[in-house]
Amino acid sequence: MKKTVVALFLLLVTSVPARGDQASFLATKAKAEAGDPKAQNKLGTYYQLGLNTEQSDAEAVRWFRKAAEQGNGDGEFNLGEMYEKGRGVPVDREQALYWYKKACDSACKCGCKSWRKLKSQQPLLK
Repeated sequence: MKKTVVALFLLLVTSVPARGDQASFLATKAKAEAGDPKAQNKLGTYYQLGLNTEQSDAEAVRWFRKAAEQGNGDGEFNLGEMYEKGRGVPVDREQALYWYKKACDSACKCGCKSWRKLKSQQPLLK
């Protein structure tokens, strides 16, 4: 009996944050669908990592692209990373460079660093 009570208690305690996270996911999704670029990037991350939703690189790319097309530096960086690694899209170093450069121009330091690194590995690419 004691073990059952402890198990039920642990189940209850560990499921409470999951509900909160699910609420956060749904709130982020609503904002993303309304056109908020920060929320679109965040939603892309939820899909990329499979947080409170089924993991989907294709959905991650879709939301990162929406954020990137609105000039969100983090979205631009994340989209570049997906192209560089071939997650949800075919590997495309030119697209990766393009989005990293856009992220860099949007003051995203990670974009600048990734652009320089990839550019140095591919000197013939524009």
